[in-house]
Amino acid sequence: MLTLFFGGLFIPLIYVTEYLFFEPYLLFYVPEYEILNFLSIFVICALTGLVLSMSIYRIRFLQASTKKLRTGLLGSIVGAGAGACCGGIGVALISIFGAVGGVATSVLTNFEIPLRIGSIAILVFTYFMIIKDLNRECKVNFDKFRD
Repeated sequence: MLTLFFGGLFIPLIYVTEYLFFEPYLLFYVPEYEILNFLSIFVICALTGLVLSMSIYRIRFLQASTKKLRTGLLGSIVGAGAGACCGGIGVALISIFGAVGGVATSVLTNFEIPLRIGSIAILVFTYFMIIKDLNRECKVNFDKFRD
């Protein structure tokens, strides 16, 4: 499940940010000055896959209520969205709006790394909240077995 979410987010993001090319040949290239951007995309995709997989585990196997799951799902959506908005997807969508889109595009490109760091922070916080909830929900009472 983790690899499905990771690959489903990672492949389109590196294609849009022009690290992966399909034509005329399959080519993967990250310039030296773009290594930090690539690593931030990789970490965001990995954390998003981890958080979504853990949220689905809570839904399926623990039958957790949807009220308790808001933190995990909302955090992963906000974290992945904040990380993806800086790439070509966000720039392409915002540039449709003319002058306002141009200003928003310049802001996104100037603050790309801080936005991605914020996205990573949101995903890490969400991860620890899910771990805390899982520890509470999966606690085994050993006093029952000590007869």
